[in-house]
Amino acid sequence: MGGGSENAAVRSVARVRRPNDVVQLLTAAAGLGLIVLLTLTTPDAVDTVDRTVPTVVRDPLLTLFSLASVVASLAMLGVLGTVAVDAARHRRAALLQALAAGLLGLLLGAIGERVGDGAGGVVADVLTGPRDDAALVPVVATIAFLVGADLQRRRRWRAPSRWVVLAALVCGVALGNLTLQGTVAAVLLGAVAGLAVRLAAGVTPARPVDDVLRAELARAGVVVGDLEVVDQHAGLVRLTGTDACGPVGVTVVDPDGRGLPLVRRAGRMLRFRAAVVGRPSLSQRGDLEREASSAALAGAAGVPVPAVLALLAVGPALVLVERPLPGTPLTEAGDAAEAGLAAAFTALRRLHAVGLAHGALTPDSVLLGPDGAAGFRDLRAAQPAAGELQRDLDTVALLVGGATVVGSEAAVAALRAARAPGPMPPRVPALLQPVALPASVRRAVRGTELLAELRRALAGPDGTVAAAPRLERFSLRVIVTVGASTVAAFLLASQLSQVSIVDELGRAHAPWLLVALGGSALTYLGAALALIPFVPVALSLARTTLVQVSSAWLTLVTPPTVGHVGLNIRFLQRAGLTVSAAAASVAVSQVATVASTVLLLLVVGWASGVSTSRLSLVPSGDVLLVLLAAVAVVGLLAAIAPVRRLLHSRLEPLLRQSLPQLLAVATEPRRLATALGGILLQNAGYVLALDASLRAFDVSLALPTVIGVYLVSSAVGSVAPTPGGLGAVEAALIGGLTATGVPVAGALAAVLAFRAVTFWLPAPVGWVAFVQLQRRRYI
Repeated sequence: MGGGSENAAVRSVARVRRPNDVVQLLTAAAGLGLIVLLTLTTPDAVDTVDRTVPTVVRDPLLTLFSLASVVASLAMLGVLGTVAVDAARHRRAALLQALAAGLLGLLLGAIGERVGDGAGGVVADVLTGPRDDAALVPVVATIAFLVGADLQRRRRWRAPSRWVVLAALVCGVALGNLTLQGTVAAVLLGAVAGLAVRLAAGVTPARPVDDVLRAELARAGVVVGDLEVVDQHAGLVRLTGTDACGPVGVTVVDPDGRGLPLVRRAGRMLRFRAAVVGRPSLSQRGDLEREASSAALAGAAGVPVPAVLALLAVGPALVLVERPLPGTPLTEAGDAAEAGLAAAFTALRRLHAVGLAHGALTPDSVLLGPDGAAGFRDLRAAQPAAGELQRDLDTVALLVGGATVVGSEAAVAALRAARAPGPMPPRVPALLQPVALPASVRRAVRGTELLAELRRALAGPDGTVAAAPRLERFSLRVIVTVGASTVAAFLLASQLSQVSIVDELGRAHAPWLLVALGGSALTYLGAALALIPFVPVALSLARTTLVQVSSAWLTLVTPPTVGHVGLNIRFLQRAGLTVSAAAASVAVSQVATVASTVLLLLVVGWASGVSTSRLSLVPSGDVLLVLLAAVAVVGLLAAIAPVRRLLHSRLEPLLRQSLPQLLAVATEPRRLATALGGILLQNAGYVLALDASLRAFDVSLALPTVIGVYLVSSAVGSVAPTPGGLGAVEAALIGGLTATGVPVAGALAAVLAFRAVTFWLPAPVGWVAFVQLQRRRYI
């Protein structure tokens, strides 16, 4: 078919809105809002950044950049004219769209200039530039015109326009006609204008219409009748038809639908380790190409999969044509399901033998042929050259999915039968965790004991399971903590920018800093006293204290409590305990410390509201409201079944393991007093260090307030993923102190001093202690 008839067919289709344009518009608007917000809230910092970008004021560079600016301006006019002529010849709707976007850009640029002039100060100087020769409005209008012209499918003009715009912007910044922040803001504002018009008007779809698609298929030797859409989502359309040989599946990658899949896949790559996701393509076009090559690999391995008939480029779209695999899904196999699952494991082994991982195995994706052979419905998520972990994840997905159909015992038997010639992968039992499963399988086993049953059936003779490999890069806790820390840092940025840290630290009272250092030293003695009563063997107090000091070195490289717990377990092993006994002793000590700290926080919160003038032990209404709200939150969480099950699964083993030792300690007053004394001494040392750090800068707070601020910040730091709670503790302390009325300058200086004596200064001492303990084989 000729190009003219194809263009006519495309022009007859209604205009569409690209999901990718929505993503870009939201991103540009968010970036523009962030720049404006930073300029309004931290004007001094923004002005400082602006002054770091030099401008050209002397010859010969001034003359050189002036000539370059003239050339870039002329080139810009040439590009705009060329784009307009090209659009008028081939895409008249795009020309009207570009003109509308340019006019909107002019309007928004002019409004931005007027708003900046009205705001004055740094906003006018940094964002809108100098009034005598400002270039904000032309930049916004130019960017809006080019974005509105939709150069996405006009590659010959897209690259030149970008280089010309970049050259013009560099010359504008160098000559002082634009600031760096103003340039970014102008580009984002122009993009917002162009994308808004593009979304409002729509664009000509890139996906070929059915007539064009059938003609291209006929040229490839596949003559089909009517095509019916069976699945359609962002960037991908799946159709079915029939030729002389039977059903035909057609998959079309639509360039207009890009954006959302890229975001999802990029998020998956960030969340999971590379060994889990492999090397996924970030485009659906790459996915389709990989699916075709994976089908060829599977065919070479003798595994039944859909046969690829053609892979065609139809304009900017990519089309995959395949013959669907006939067969009965495993979920509908009835009495033949057990034998079919064993055949599926055998087929999976053949896939793995040629280095191919399926990537999305569910019971519905397994098809059983009349001869009992098993194949796979599709290879959309297949990964060639897959690693060992990806292949093990395939095995786990098929095992769990098959168990939902035939039961756990039959699924394990099918796996063992297929693995008879080779050993069972040792990591399979450890990988039986929800995060390792496809979404549909994960939903099917939610709230059941199936994973636990499979794990027990696959465990070794002694009931042990290999250590589970880490699948995720970042857990939900890490994401929440980083987000909260970022928000806290942003809220404090405007205030901290007004503080001279050097001046504040220079006026510190050295005696109080020495007291703070002494309080820090007490914490290690308290930690040793909190551990010794829970250990069934005699420990030296000095040596145990030295172990706690050495943990200060590990906090520089491990999250809080992780290095501390691991070091104590190693120390108790060297003292003669088994691994399980050492872990149990440390766990009991940690449970007692957490319980005592929570109780202390409640007591302090109650005491902080007691009115001494009324000679009453009844706290204020505010404290009662806080306690009531806390009880209500806990009650609501406990009322949610999934949360209740999660808490039960996490806390029940720990309590079952630690409760006998806690009761044993409670029956011996001496050990109980030692443990409580150690916990109180540890907290008292930190509180003393914080109070002395405040007094070193002439700040004084009531003792219950200091204790409350420390305990809250300690809780924040204990869940932060950073070494020693770095960043999270500082933000929580500064936020808590400023909330109690402490000036920002004093709070910042006191927190820096507190963290220096409790986190940074003990680290080198801890390293020396760590080395000595290792040499003497105590750890």
